[in-house]
Amino acid sequence: MTTTDHSAWLAEAQAEAVAFRLKAFLNRRPAAFAEPGELRSDIHAWMDRYLAGHHGSLILTGEIGTTKTWHLWKLQETLIRRGWRGQFRIATTYDIKLATDRPVDHERLASWRDADLYAIDDLGARAVNDWTADAISELIDARWQNRRPTLIATNLTIPEIRTVLGDRAASRIGDGATVANFTGADRRKGNTK
Repeated sequence: MTTTDHSAWLAEAQAEAVAFRLKAFLNRRPAAFAEPGELRSDIHAWMDRYLAGHHGSLILTGEIGTTKTWHLWKLQETLIRRGWRGQFRIATTYDIKLATDRPVDHERLASWRDADLYAIDDLGARAVNDWTADAISELIDARWQNRRPTLIATNLTIPEIRTVLGDRAASRIGDGATVANFTGADRRKGNTK
């Protein structure tokens, strides 16, 4: 096999792997987040920095219905399309509450802790009890220690995030973080993105 043949074979194998991962992702992505569009430039810039080795987290703040969750799913799709082979997990605070209620789902918590990228969606959309806040804090701490970014989509302000997570977790999530503020009307009320 010549170098050219090997390079062509390798490129084809990589394209097939991307297509397989993309198909699996598209099959599990919620239909509500399948709407076409492009990542905002600040989210795209964060992704480029992440792919270059930056490990700061990403915090998406803003009003309800301003496409924060859509951006989490689009970010994952964009990473896959670029050939990224990591694990990206998205969970709501309610998912975390369910996983931390007794009996504790240690396997699920470990998959979030160990994922290359982990997103907490809708932080603050539901009341967060002390038990769940502690679990979120521990997830953030373990991820921060291992230089794994945590992404947060929330309607809370930065000071409110600190109140929910506590000073320690807020400090760690803020270490090198990019904050993207989403504004505008609730697109689910008939407005466009």
